[in-house]
Amino acid sequence: MNDESLMLGLERGFLDYTVPANADRIPQFISNDPSRGEKVITTMREEMRNCDSFMFSVAFITYDGVNALLEEFKYLRDHGIPGKILTSQYQNFTEPKAIRKIQSLGNIEIKIVTEEQMKMHSKCYIFSRKGTYDVIIGSSNLTNNALCSNGEWNVRFNSLSTGELVKDIIDSFEKVFEHAMPITDQWMEVYEEIYDRYRFSTPAFHDIPAQNNGIRPNRMQEEALRGLQEIRNRGGTRALVISATGSGKTYLSAFDAKAYGGRFLYLVHRRPILNKSFESFRRVLGSGASMAKYDSSQGCPDEDYIFATVQTMSNPEVYRRIPRDRFDYIMIDEVHHIGAPTYQAIVDYFEPSFLAGMTATPDRSDGFDIYGFFHHNIAYEIRLKQAMEYNLVCPFHYFGISDIEVGGVSLDDVSRFSDIEFEKRVEYVIDNAEFYGHGGDRLRGLAFCSTLKEAEMFSTMFNRRGYRTAWVSGSLDKDVLEILIERLESDEEDYALDYIFAVDLFNEGVDIPSVNQVIMLRPTESPIVYIQQLGRGLRLDKGKDFVTVLDFIGNYDKNYNIPIALSDDHSYSKIEARRFVASGDSIIYGNSTISFDEVSKAKIYESIDKASFSKDAILVEAYMELKSKLGRIPKLIEFRKYGSMDVLNILSKHNSYHNFLKKKDKDYHTAFSPKAEEMLEYLTKIIAPGKRVLEVEVLKMICSGGDSVKERIEEMHPELDQNALNNIVSVFDGTFYKNHKNHKNHKNDIKLISENKVCDDFLHMMEEAGFKEAVQDLIDLGLDNNTSYSPLYRDTNFVLNRMYTYDDVCRLMNWKANVNAQTIGGYKFDETTKTFSIFINYVKGEDVVESQRYDDHFENRSTLIAFSKSTESKGAKNMVCVGDQANNDVRIHLFVRKNKKDEGSKEFYYLGELDFVSFMNDEKPVKIMYRLKDEVRSDLFDYFNS
Repeated sequence: MNDESLMLGLERGFLDYTVPANADRIPQFISNDPSRGEKVITTMREEMRNCDSFMFSVAFITYDGVNALLEEFKYLRDHGIPGKILTSQYQNFTEPKAIRKIQSLGNIEIKIVTEEQMKMHSKCYIFSRKGTYDVIIGSSNLTNNALCSNGEWNVRFNSLSTGELVKDIIDSFEKVFEHAMPITDQWMEVYEEIYDRYRFSTPAFHDIPAQNNGIRPNRMQEEALRGLQEIRNRGGTRALVISATGSGKTYLSAFDAKAYGGRFLYLVHRRPILNKSFESFRRVLGSGASMAKYDSSQGCPDEDYIFATVQTMSNPEVYRRIPRDRFDYIMIDEVHHIGAPTYQAIVDYFEPSFLAGMTATPDRSDGFDIYGFFHHNIAYEIRLKQAMEYNLVCPFHYFGISDIEVGGVSLDDVSRFSDIEFEKRVEYVIDNAEFYGHGGDRLRGLAFCSTLKEAEMFSTMFNRRGYRTAWVSGSLDKDVLEILIERLESDEEDYALDYIFAVDLFNEGVDIPSVNQVIMLRPTESPIVYIQQLGRGLRLDKGKDFVTVLDFIGNYDKNYNIPIALSDDHSYSKIEARRFVASGDSIIYGNSTISFDEVSKAKIYESIDKASFSKDAILVEAYMELKSKLGRIPKLIEFRKYGSMDVLNILSKHNSYHNFLKKKDKDYHTAFSPKAEEMLEYLTKIIAPGKRVLEVEVLKMICSGGDSVKERIEEMHPELDQNALNNIVSVFDGTFYKNHKNHKNHKNDIKLISENKVCDDFLHMMEEAGFKEAVQDLIDLGLDNNTSYSPLYRDTNFVLNRMYTYDDVCRLMNWKANVNAQTIGGYKFDETTKTFSIFINYVKGEDVVESQRYDDHFENRSTLIAFSKSTESKGAKNMVCVGDQANNDVRIHLFVRKNKKDEGSKEFYYLGELDFVSFMNDEKPVKIMYRLKDEVRSDLFDYFNS
């Protein structure tokens, strides 16, 4: 770091926020605000990954706080980076378990300030890096709450080692640290006794908070109850509730049954769930409520609230003894099974006034239209993301761990390796399970395996190492299964189990709230199944404050499902998937954390790059799910509104929504003329992505017809210069793409305006049945998508870190005409706009000829080394333009993609403007150093270099 960059950072932070400066040099306010992609833990991770040494001074340390940063602590340990941690005995809040974990790492010296010495309440994190210091100081202790969810206020600043402020902070730390007490085993034994005796009591857990006036609905339940009542108020007789695992569906049923009144039937698919549901209803309805469990050995009881399993009630000899109208209200748990014959037998027979169902996973692969069955009445929908925001599920600490391999092949297929080789995998899993630990006092683990043999071998080998485990599958006797679950939950030393290894079981319908460690030992084939398995550990329980999730990641084609599942983002956006892998912590709500080791992160990135989200099977499935939910053909804007796939995947594959519907939906009968179809394809390309709002607004104006188009554009946007005005007119009069190959794919001229007025051809198209609506659908989508394209960067039409195609760049740079990629050839200077655009494929493929396999790379987040074309010397026109940047007012823009292997993507990340620094050689190709005006965002820097 030089003095100038630090001065610019200070000027930006304290004097003028418009001053350009490197992000790392600007004093920053650090808080927890996932809506803005900000969390304290994200900053901590970045600092810990880039320091040479560190010093922490915090009043409190909890085990969940240490566990949240374990991947970073492991990185520091493995790289021999030393640290000092100073904590206090203030109010006996620091957890002994946290201290012992820190001590076990070996590279950290930890000391404690006792109550007798001082009531220390500091919160400061100091990171040394190459003669400079980064300091975070403010309100955050080393606790999971402080790192992730509390209303914390901190400041991060950067300083040279000679700065007075940082010198005073370090001197103060060293002074206190010198006199603080070393933590010995003897002291720890005493402190553990004190801690157990005086520690703050954890608030008692209640699935529904109990208040003086009885059990009350939580936030989710209140909203769902309103939704159910609204459906009934408008005459609806069926309703579906979509609710994440652990968010309180059973209590919701009890509240609604109580509000509805009358005779009620609650159906579940397993006896243990029935028993627990019965007790939950009892808490809501009161001890005097008329309730009964029903089995086939008796006639149907006369009580008002009846509880039965589907297996019992689907028996014809049972339900035929009961009048069809016996129940006013039937509620079905895990209703995604409704297409099964047993369920259909029940709903076909009974005639309730109101039928409702609850599920966490309505989107099934069995083809049954669950939305249609419930008349498309969705009373409420809360997925995992929202349940985390509402604090309805247990926080999880997820660790993506690269699976052990032999010869580049993952050891997850037991049939391909010897017992000795497989034993290496078992040791590897145990080492990691012990290192990353679990919430709560006693281990209660659930591990998901691929095959019966794998589950059996894991169980056997774990048992040899002193663990108490069992393995189960779908064929296991239900009574035996219930005993094993009971043992996993038990606290009796001689009876309890530590782990259950499961195959094709426990995906759903099993309630084991105390599970505090979930291990994924199988590839992630489906986001639905993944969330079901993760959900086994997400139930709140008084015995745990978080659940540890260990995901062993091999070389699987579908690793991209991991970020899709964890983020609960079903848009199939590669940008969002990569962003989540890099910094998922910062965008999820609550105290959950996401960590990947470097190898597993690279495997997921590779899977995302190779994945084709434009395959018709994926597109049609997403479309049909949304259509089923709505009961009609969706509007383009509704794909995002209802959390479905990014509809741009459909549009890019089929060129227009009309083309897709015509091929894939037998219910779509709209037909357009060939000219109108080509026009829709053209408008889809420039309007749907919404990358510049100007095109959308001009199209909206054109749709109204009229003359003097150019003047009306000027009146609507007086800020446009001549280049921008000419550019937008050329987009709609057909001249921008006139000589471009994409334009030649169309048989007809594509233009909406001619001679400064709207073309008659376009106005005639607007009269075709359905065409005007199709154009309006595109306009609505373009406006909606454009909301994510802000703020614009430095008086350009681009947004930093968003993605753009060659075509987008030519248009948004306001060039006169489109230029194809081959002509651009890595960079292009446009004399009219004085813009120089550089396009870099960061990782060169084997298909690139040797003469063009340049070593373009980032030296750091603010320095780029790039090469000229192999035929150009420093005297070439392009190189003279670059080298004389200071005198010719040329703006150099950088666009980077990792490689060309990204299936279906032709987009580059826009990384802002460059300043020319120097030519680094005299021969061809020319090696050039550039300085970025804005540093590469850390997650993208990691992605490019992974």
